[in-house]
Amino acid sequence: MRKTYNARRAKAVLAVLAAAIAVFLVRIYYVQVVQAKEVRQTAAQTVKVPVEALRGEIRDRNGNLLVTNRQVRTIAFNFNLFPPGKESAHRNEIILSLIRLFRGYKNAEWVDNLPLRITKDGKPVFLKGKDNEVSYLKSKAFLHLNPYATAEDCFAALVERYKLENYSLPDARDIASVYYSMHKEGFNTATPYIFAYDVPQGLVAAVKERSDVFPGVDVQIEAQREYVDGSIAPHILGIVGAISPKEYEAKKDEGYSKNDLIGKSGLEYTLESYLRGKAGEKIITVDRDGNTSEVYTTRPVQGDTVILTIDRDLQKVAQNALRSLILEQQASRGNVTSGSVVVMDTKNNDVLAVASYPTFNLETYNKNSAKLNASPSKPLWNRPLRSTYTPGSTIKPCVAMAGLQEGVITKDTYIYCSGKYRYFSDYQPGCMGYHGAQNVVNALHHSCNIFFYETARLLGIEKLNRYFSIFGLGEKTGVELTEAEGNVDSYQFRTSRGELWTPGLTIQAGIGHGDNQFTPIQLCAYVSMIANRGVRYRAHLVKSIMSSDFSETHLQSQTEVLTQADFDDENWDLVQRGMLYVGKYSYADFSKVPVDVAAKTGTTTVEKYVGGTKIDTYNGLILTFAPFEAPEIAIAVVIEGAGSGGSTAPAASAIMEYYFSHKPSNETEGAEETLLK
Repeated sequence: MRKTYNARRAKAVLAVLAAAIAVFLVRIYYVQVVQAKEVRQTAAQTVKVPVEALRGEIRDRNGNLLVTNRQVRTIAFNFNLFPPGKESAHRNEIILSLIRLFRGYKNAEWVDNLPLRITKDGKPVFLKGKDNEVSYLKSKAFLHLNPYATAEDCFAALVERYKLENYSLPDARDIASVYYSMHKEGFNTATPYIFAYDVPQGLVAAVKERSDVFPGVDVQIEAQREYVDGSIAPHILGIVGAISPKEYEAKKDEGYSKNDLIGKSGLEYTLESYLRGKAGEKIITVDRDGNTSEVYTTRPVQGDTVILTIDRDLQKVAQNALRSLILEQQASRGNVTSGSVVVMDTKNNDVLAVASYPTFNLETYNKNSAKLNASPSKPLWNRPLRSTYTPGSTIKPCVAMAGLQEGVITKDTYIYCSGKYRYFSDYQPGCMGYHGAQNVVNALHHSCNIFFYETARLLGIEKLNRYFSIFGLGEKTGVELTEAEGNVDSYQFRTSRGELWTPGLTIQAGIGHGDNQFTPIQLCAYVSMIANRGVRYRAHLVKSIMSSDFSETHLQSQTEVLTQADFDDENWDLVQRGMLYVGKYSYADFSKVPVDVAAKTGTTTVEKYVGGTKIDTYNGLILTFAPFEAPEIAIAVVIEGAGSGGSTAPAASAIMEYYFSHKPSNETEGAEETLLK
């Protein structure tokens, strides 16, 4: 009996132990598997987020601010915290709630790039002028529809893909627009989606207050370009814009994201690597209660500060003088359309001012870009650096120097002007006057064509073109922006076009006609070289590039001599004296300038079509330097459609009047040097 009892008791103990072990195992499973899953779902979430660096500032030569940054609030979707794609209903409600919130605020806009709208009668139609966007919508990269798919086909595909069947047509369309942009911009862990830019403070507060309704929706501080005066040198400063897919592919290995801004033109483009700065990184933690905290792992580094050679106030004067002259001549002549001004420091060819007209305003560029790009007057075109012009009589100082140096003329050479050049029996071009016997100084003063026809004939085209090259004509100036090279007319050039070179083309080159084409900045560097008596410098728009706190200099422009022409002093005296006579005694009026001005004007004929009819118009040019005895500045003015070169003088005169009445004091110069060190 006892033996049987002990066996039963042992079995009972084993059963209890087995039960206890089973309970323990179940508990372990619950804690380690079931509860762990719940903990993971409610535990703190941590994500790494890139932090945009402020773009570098741009200042003028005296430290005056031209371009800086303005901080704006953006609403962004964080990929790691936003509901995943399989939770489409939740995603759709978040997006629609945000859109409705924005609809309730005046002047609040969200990014809406879908090239499709719903008409009043409920029909989807494509937006006009959005062909590229429509192509992407249909493409294999997105909806994978045929190129001939209609707007209704595209909308139906969007509704099906994003499960928008239960929404009104306008709401479905707006939700789809967000998905369209998210897809196009590559919304992922490394690239947040920007739902709205420059969001009002009240709207930001409303989003933050409802963080439980908007999981993964973040308020970020970003920088936008801000201009002290968007009308100052817009062609030189340039614009920034959203990085394009092509630019992103080329730049992604350099750390660019699909939401980045990038320089598109001007110095913003050329100096992108300096201005961009270095992005930082922060860790965002969201605990189980929804509280958010941020910790920087790497602080962003602002881009470098670019200091220009341009003088802000002189730039304004140059722009206003150019604009006023063109508008005045438009009122009287009608055919005056556009123009350029370049002002250089003759001691180093630093560009002090450069103006192009018609022009635009950097502050309103984004709003007006379509209109600006479509304008027949081409206000975005940088005429001083990229347009080329026949120089006309402004070439004559170079021709005079060539003739004197080569010995085909001397100070005592007199050539008789009867109003017509009679050397060739079959080609006898004329002069604008009857000047009688002319030496080189008087020929420059009176701009006598006959004198320079003969000088060019005696030189020959090869020697003449060699001097054009010495003076940098038909060659780039080396300035930091894209510039045209221009063209020097020659036997080789004509042959390349299947044309014959004739003696008549040689003498036409002597008065700046034919196919000689030079930019305004080349012409300014050319007259600066005359002022310097043979020294031609590389042109500069950038004085220095420094770290944002001015503690380090990353680039310092150096005065660089491109040409040192060892011409006779006597010949320089003759050429400069002829130009002084133009500045003092001709129809180019510089009487209000407090110093002696040397100048040379030029007028060229240009055929244009106006109202379907071909007419002859005239470009006017003037090149000047001053003071005559100790030159400081050189100026080139080109007006398209002006009646004569002399009619362009008021713009150059206004610039010189300002310059010589507002010369910087020693104290100001010292302050500038302090800034730049």
